[in-house]
Amino acid sequence: MTEQRFSCTACGACCYGLLPLTVDEALKSAHRFPLAMAITPIKPGARGYRSAGSISASVVLPSKKTALLLVTPVSFIPTSMPCPELAGDNLCSIHIDKPVRCKAMPFYAYKDEDHQRDMLVPRAGWQCETSADAPVVYRDQKIVDRGDFDEERNALLQQAPALRRHVELLFKHDTVFSTRVVKATQAPLAGRVVIGFVSFLRYNKELNLMDFARKQQPVLESWARKTAGDAKVAQFHQYYREAVSDLDRYISV
Repeated sequence: MTEQRFSCTACGACCYGLLPLTVDEALKSAHRFPLAMAITPIKPGARGYRSAGSISASVVLPSKKTALLLVTPVSFIPTSMPCPELAGDNLCSIHIDKPVRCKAMPFYAYKDEDHQRDMLVPRAGWQCETSADAPVVYRDQKIVDRGDFDEERNALLQQAPALRRHVELLFKHDTVFSTRVVKATQAPLAGRVVIGFVSFLRYNKELNLMDFARKQQPVLESWARKTAGDAKVAQFHQYYREAVSDLDRYISV
């Protein structure tokens, strides 16, 4: 029997940078997080390839090879910057209603359950407890308490068809997007293509785009100001500015 122990010490170190969200969480958090859609090619044979296949989009490249693309709504924040809901005491200010990705930590529902072992190894600077004093959370490649993991996994499966249709249509009809995706698949390490979250909403007639835009635009403007003049986060700054401009058309209607 193999066992791994883990407990959170609330150091806040994992609350920095990009945060995957569900579609529903992104819509609820338009007033809170700078939203984007991240599209990441999955390399064949990569850990988690089996699980990722059921929640990803599939496109045929010019080479005639098929590529799997993981499509994820995200709070798009530089790795050097904290989540806007991380309080001064390093505790989550929305703990009761925090995203399921945060609840499921350290486990990762985008990967197979039997490939979670490395998720229990704290990254440099993280103060997670993994000693004999911590509870057993992973035994024989099985998650001991899998409630949050299953909640996240089920949410990913439910939203997958809509995200899949969206990206496959973009790849077919948007040459700029398809060119960026092809480049990402050819990178030695998996690349990532980031597009505006609102692009996913344009085809959903049930959503009030004007209401979404009014909530989201001030957030993007705030992050554009935070990242202005910093060359290390220039990619993020450019994205925020472009996303703000993209939302103008809905607010001015």
